[in-house]
Amino acid sequence: MDKRNRVQRGKDAERVVMDPVLLEAFAALEQQYTDEWKSSKVDDMVNREQAYARVTALTDLMRQLQSYVDDAKIANKQLERDQKL
Repeated sequence: MDKRNRVQRGKDAERVVMDPVLLEAFAALEQQYTDEWKSSKVDDMVNREQAYARVTALTDLMRQLQSYVDDAKIANKQLERDQKL
C-alpha cells in the first residue's frame, strides 16, 4: 500500500476510533462481556471462555484501528520528507 493510501486509511480509522457512539458501544459491550465472565459459575468454562474471547476481540479491533492511525502518522511524515527532497 502506498503512503497516500496509508494516510487515508489512518484518517478513516481515526474517525472510527474517535466516534463517541462507537466508543460508547464498545464500552457497553466490554462491560457486558466482563460481567458475564465475572458472574459465570465455576463449572461454566464454555461461557466464561466465550466472554473472554469477545473482550479480546474488541481489544484486538481497537488495537488494529489504532495501528492504522499510527501508521498514517508515519506515512505522512515520510511524504512530508519526500516533498522536501
